[in-house]
Amino acid sequence: MKLKTEQPQYVLDSSAVIALVRREQGWEKVQAALEHSVISAISLTESMTKLIRQGGEPRLVERLLRALDLEAIPWDEELAWASRGLFPLAWTNGLSLADRACLTLARQLDLAAMTAAAEWKKPTHGIRVCLFREGRRK
Repeated sequence: MKLKTEQPQYVLDSSAVIALVRREQGWEKVQAALEHSVISAISLTESMTKLIRQGGEPRLVERLLRALDLEAIPWDEELAWASRGLFPLAWTNGLSLADRACLTLARQLDLAAMTAAAEWKKPTHGIRVCLFREGRRK
């Protein structure tokens, strides 16, 4: 998988993107990591969906997210198959498809997944997790 982002360190999940856009607790940590981050196309879609559902005007949300200049990695067949080991987390831990996409991409690229979901800090199939804020559930 060829990346445009030079030496990425993080895969952002939707909670990180939403915190950054809305200037929620921990957004500064996400901002500092932004130029060294990528996102799965699925997590980008979830970010758009949640921001619009929270009252954001669709065109404004698109402009804000595009302005982040965050490389979105397409969800392809290789990643789909690589995610199969995380399927049980969907029904045991309530992880959404976007959550599993973030974790799968982090594992495939050997990067840390950046999230607000403290429960991801539990052993998650050897995937490194970086919390951008403490004490709140995603």
